[in-house]
Amino acid sequence: MSDIYESAANSLGLFSSPCLTKVELRVTCKGISDRDALSKPDPCFVLKMKSHGQWMEVDRTEVIRSCVNPTYSKVFTLDFYFEEVQRLRLELYDVNSSHTGLKEADFLGSVECTLGQVGHLDGPRC
Repeated sequence: MSDIYESAANSLGLFSSPCLTKVELRVTCKGISDRDALSKPDPCFVLKMKSHGQWMEVDRTEVIRSCVNPTYSKVFTLDFYFEEVQRLRLELYDVNSSHTGLKEADFLGSVECTLGQVGHLDGPRC
């Protein structure tokens, strides 16, 4: 490669930055089980990524009150690295209406995949 092309490629970051693109994830769920006979669930999704062998929370959706078929307005924006396996975990919780923390929430289910597989999922089955 000539010096002029190499210089241009370096100034554009073609050699120094990893290959990545932005990915937007939108979450919806259908037919969440009613575990509480007196009320419908108040569902919330938590997005986690595996880093150094540990699951770390990246972000979470809003809580949608009394809904078994929520469609969330929250959009998760992630960096997708082509040469790297990025493990994701989506956890679904029923958040108690008087609390917003997950310690008091009921765990309803989860799905794990890689970010590269997301386009092939037909949505989490919780």
